[in-house]
Amino acid sequence: MNQIKRLPLAVTVLLLAFIMLIAGCAGSGGANGGGDGKGSGKGNGTASSAPANGGNASASSGELSGTIKVWDWDEAFLKKMVPEFNKAYPNIKVEYTVVNNNDYMQKIQSGIASGSDVPDVILGEMNYRGQLFDLDILDNLEAAPYNFARNELLDYLPPIMFNSKGELVGVDQSITPAGLAYRRDLAKEYLGVDDPDAVAALFPDWNAFIEKGQEVLDKSGGEVTMFASFDDAYRILREQTANPYVEGNTINLTQRLQQPLGTVFQMRDAGILGKYEAYTPGWNASFAKGDNIFYPMAPWGAKWNIAANDQDGEGRWGLIPAPEGSYTYGGTAIGVYKDSKNKEAAWAYIQFAYMSDEGMAVSYKELGNMAGTKAFFEKHMDWIDAGTEYDKFFAGQNLNKTFYEKIVPTVKAEPQTKYHSIVQNAYNSLYPLWMKDKTIGLDEALAKLKSEVQNMAPEATVN
Repeated sequence: MNQIKRLPLAVTVLLLAFIMLIAGCAGSGGANGGGDGKGSGKGNGTASSAPANGGNASASSGELSGTIKVWDWDEAFLKKMVPEFNKAYPNIKVEYTVVNNNDYMQKIQSGIASGSDVPDVILGEMNYRGQLFDLDILDNLEAAPYNFARNELLDYLPPIMFNSKGELVGVDQSITPAGLAYRRDLAKEYLGVDDPDAVAALFPDWNAFIEKGQEVLDKSGGEVTMFASFDDAYRILREQTANPYVEGNTINLTQRLQQPLGTVFQMRDAGILGKYEAYTPGWNASFAKGDNIFYPMAPWGAKWNIAANDQDGEGRWGLIPAPEGSYTYGGTAIGVYKDSKNKEAAWAYIQFAYMSDEGMAVSYKELGNMAGTKAFFEKHMDWIDAGTEYDKFFAGQNLNKTFYEKIVPTVKAEPQTKYHSIVQNAYNSLYPLWMKDKTIGLDEALAKLKSEVQNMAPEATVN
């Protein structure tokens, strides 16, 4: 500093400014959250405190700001989750609208057509997910600014989160691997066993299931059937394969449905299917009535099907994998609108609500939703081991542990397109008659189904 004092004043000022500039550059990493800018949140949907900004740590949770619109049908979830999200992200305002899931797709399409109201965070329920994905309005979550990696999801999930271009456009709201719920009392009376492992061992395949069903029918004098509905059996067998049957505008319907639908017709003709149409008042009442042993069940079913319809059924139920493999039953994808003006804020919400430790502490512990990430199960098996309030309906069987350990490993899934929704709508209009009229066989039913799909999708080639 003595030498600097002897220099001319102007030179001294310039030297001091240069020294201060060098010092400032040396410490600039701290201003952006550290070092090389490669934040700990990169590609990590489950990081406890990492900035949920798609892997770019240039903004911390306190620095992210903006307003995002969320449309969701689960008001209880929104009321719980949004305040928790704002504790971590105080500068992101969440404007949410409760939209009935039956109206959701139409509201999205209307918003796009009018150029008006489209949310930043978009939900895709399984019934219309393919139709939503084919609109090409969701961002690729493996690209910037999200940088999420598909291998962070449970192995069966990516295919049902892909659009037709093979892009990952959603993560799971809550996993929906499914097995069979069964009445323990009826199983004991008509099958001779009620323990889940013993019941599962009776059904190595669907042929064995049909044979046992005929025995049950005989023992009960025709009063007790295996499934309550034709549709219960169909939704299981249909989803037990992951072979894609839509290629562009070609729908290979016969190739895809001949085998599973044929097995359902075998069940119908053997008399082991009940008389109810799915999700009618009679079907709902059958859970407590006790005239059917088995029902398809995903994790959400313990609350919405079992507890809701059999309120006095504590200890009455069991859960096993389905014969010949597991399947998906429902489910909702969560994605980001590609024209959103606040993509990082929208992704922060999705990461927090559906994948972070803090968000899942609410979503799993209070609302029963299981994340679709591998890390959730690696980090929180203690949560799974603790069980849930609905285990009491299953005689203490740990439902979520059963789903994760015995059902998830054999789940198969296939990419969804708009044609999947069309095929389902056509089937829904036809199956009640197939249930009742046993003169209608498989070939006639398939021909009618193809005709109906062709009417709904005249541009397609239906085989």
